[in-house]
Amino acid sequence: MSQTLTYVMGADNRALVDNVQDFHIDWNEQRNDNWITARQWEDGMRQVFVNIKNQDGTPFDLTGCNVWFEGFLPKSAKGDFRIIDDEGYVPIDESAGRFRFDMPKQAFPLAGSYRQAFFRILKNGNSVTTLEFDLKVLADKVVTGLVPRDWISPFERIADELLDSFKQHTADADKVLNDFQNKVTDLINELNRQGSATTSMLNDIQNRIAELEDKIKRDDLVTKPQLDEFEKHINELIENNSASSAYNTVADMQHDNKLKVGNMAHTFGYYGPNDGGGADYRILDHPDGFSIELDNHLWAQQINYTDNNYYGDISYSIDRDHRYHTTCYTITIPKKDYFGEMIMPEMNYHPEWISPNAWARQYHSTVTLNGDASIRIGPGETYMNGNIISGGKIIHEADPSKTYPDRMKSLAIMADRSIREYQAGTSAQQMLNDGAQVAFTVYYPLVKNGQKTGYANTDNDTTDNLRAGGRVTDHYPALGIGEKSDGTWIVIGCDGRSIDEDGLMADELAQKFVEAGCVNAWRMDGGGSESINYRGAKLNRNYDDNGFTDRKLQFTFDIRKPTAADNSNSYATAAAGEQKLNLFRQIMYPVNTFLMSSFAILGNTKVNNADELENFVNEVAYRLNESQMPQGAHLTGILTIPFTNSAIAQALGYPNLSGDFQWDYTCTAGNHNTGMFTVKGVNDHQFQAFRQFTKLKEPHWSKWYAMNQTTEVSGANPGGNITDFWIQRINNTVEFQCKIHADSNTWKTYITGLPLPLKDGLSIPVWGEGQNRIGFVNLDKGGKLNMRSDTNDTYNFHYTYLAKSTDYDIPY
Repeated sequence: MSQTLTYVMGADNRALVDNVQDFHIDWNEQRNDNWITARQWEDGMRQVFVNIKNQDGTPFDLTGCNVWFEGFLPKSAKGDFRIIDDEGYVPIDESAGRFRFDMPKQAFPLAGSYRQAFFRILKNGNSVTTLEFDLKVLADKVVTGLVPRDWISPFERIADELLDSFKQHTADADKVLNDFQNKVTDLINELNRQGSATTSMLNDIQNRIAELEDKIKRDDLVTKPQLDEFEKHINELIENNSASSAYNTVADMQHDNKLKVGNMAHTFGYYGPNDGGGADYRILDHPDGFSIELDNHLWAQQINYTDNNYYGDISYSIDRDHRYHTTCYTITIPKKDYFGEMIMPEMNYHPEWISPNAWARQYHSTVTLNGDASIRIGPGETYMNGNIISGGKIIHEADPSKTYPDRMKSLAIMADRSIREYQAGTSAQQMLNDGAQVAFTVYYPLVKNGQKTGYANTDNDTTDNLRAGGRVTDHYPALGIGEKSDGTWIVIGCDGRSIDEDGLMADELAQKFVEAGCVNAWRMDGGGSESINYRGAKLNRNYDDNGFTDRKLQFTFDIRKPTAADNSNSYATAAAGEQKLNLFRQIMYPVNTFLMSSFAILGNTKVNNADELENFVNEVAYRLNESQMPQGAHLTGILTIPFTNSAIAQALGYPNLSGDFQWDYTCTAGNHNTGMFTVKGVNDHQFQAFRQFTKLKEPHWSKWYAMNQTTEVSGANPGGNITDFWIQRINNTVEFQCKIHADSNTWKTYITGLPLPLKDGLSIPVWGEGQNRIGFVNLDKGGKLNMRSDTNDTYNFHYTYLAKSTDYDIPY
């Protein structure tokens, strides 16, 4: 029966598998799963229905498109054969992305699995995308009587037209041959434009034309001079187009022994089609630049790169460290790429000093860092570098007449990408003899065997000139590199030297490498020359010329994909990355918000448990208290709490309360040591709660309180004549009650430490429990309750008053 394939198109117009079984056509009638089955002689059973939709689920519009089937037949001792068919496309609902394809019987001359099979979607003669699938032909499904060969339906159609024209218009043979030549030329140009033409396919066209020539001779349709001229033109056409060949992979290109000097070649991928490694090559008799040796001992020089210039395996992140008031940058570099190839660095020397960012864009590196750590030894000395090795060759050697500080090290990257540490000043030749492929100098170790080193905690007692990398107890724009046990490298850097960027001390940088899981880490060159570049975009800030200039340097540490090359796409990627970073810095409120404004909106945040709620309010408080605004700062947003019995719900007295709250955090002016977090129910404003923050106490947060909730009052000290005492407070209103066992006919203080009233209170008469005795009570402005009575008795007293100030202590 006919069955259906479903494809989902990604944003880059590459098909994504919607279901793994949708990618396989099997002609076995016994299967009951979602694979296609058919019987050999029923054309209707060779029909494939295809649905295409976009990533968001909407249909992929096929209006104005045509679809071709292309395949690379199963392996055969008879040779390698391809098929192209442009006649089987039957649109069903173009706007809904649905079509049927009637597979030609010429697709089934051999049993086995197709080496490649796909539908190519064309629009205006250009390839829009390809839809790949697996195609397996079982032995009992082979169409008998067919000889396996390359079969190109548009060419077969042209050939049939040629023979028909000869039979009908023999007298006008010249015109018939010219028309045929023009059609073949147009076909080859179209195949080249689509990326379908290959050397083997062109050779097959040439072979098929030779078969036509034999038939024309046998049938005596043209004269010999006419046929000779025709053959000459066809051979020239094939020869000219063979000078530019297309291949699925670099390996396919390497195996084509017919390539010769001067030819051009294009690959659709490096290891496989559409893997991001497609490129154009010029065939030379010697290596030049990035060149690949061919099986025939010629060289393919890469001259243009049309796909991704960068390692997709390398990633970066930007984080704000609120503890240290610093923005940090982390780059993760795996040991091997997706294809199992080692990701190796290189050190580049620039006689004409260049900024790392300018070099990163020019060189199309995935990662570029400011390079070797340099040091100045002795007053008036120029800065000097240590050993520099790249690609197994010495670029620069350490000055053997100089003594480097003990803590300064040289790192060697070995062939397996492990990092070996040497004392700075070790001869470059020794490192090379040990197998170093790359080498550069660092200031000191940060982490050894997973633990912070002594260099990360204390300064050397040497002079400043000998102190490599500056004082470890000072804050710097710092940069380091670490390695994990699996060989992954971690690069961590930070900003500094600005009003909103403190930078890191060595111990703080070392701790970050420990938290990242590094077993070893080293401090690289930092300070004003620090430059962290990812795909041509600089991540960290500039420090020269008031932040406008990336400092020019002599050495850079680079990680570059071997196939990277000059093209407009790489420049666009770098520019887009720069714009993204600039936008990120504008909207990332811990970095620049509150530097120019005292107010910002965070947006919607959802917390799913008590820990997430605690982490969120901590993050907000620490971020706002980094504000440089003298009047303080204010942040607001929506907080969704879906879980019951939250601390806020408990404070409000409704433990099952959940939902959305509008929240505000306001930090105070000055040093921003305190602040208040308030929430208000979005749907019911009567639910309002608050929590206070301070850096000056431990813990930093108060409990959650409902707005206008009564609070306990500490400090009140009832004397021995007081019983049943309680006191509470709502804002500046104080209420208390007690029993006073009076024993003096003169004024006596019975309670001390009450919240201070605005002024001395009036003397208030109170009745004793027997209702036949009277006493007088007074609250003075010193917070003392005084009383006198003519006779001893027990007096019940309830009193409410306004405290002197709205400021009051709440429990933390």
